[in-house]
Amino acid sequence: MPQSRLIRFFDWEAPVDDEEYQHVRQAIMERNGIDPYHRYGEKQAAHFIEVDLTTLKRWRRADRVPHINLGERKVRYLGITIADTMLGKYPTPPKAGE
Repeated sequence: MPQSRLIRFFDWEAPVDDEEYQHVRQAIMERNGIDPYHRYGEKQAAHFIEVDLTTLKRWRRADRVPHINLGERKVRYLGITIADTMLGKYPTPPKAGE
């Protein structure tokens, strides 16, 4: 059975219209099986975004991507944040001096 491919939009320019952005984000979540309000682990989030786990951890530690801390060693990402990251909304640019 062939593996399903993730739909990526990094090279796609985000629409100016907020309504269009919402529509595209919803389509990305549906095509990739992402529940917008499910809390995904760091490994799952990195898989969806198609970045190395250490890259996602670096973005999180630099506070460049929204995340939920659930204790000292437990981090989660909302599905909607993962979709936004796939659309290029995150990671945010580094802060001055980084």
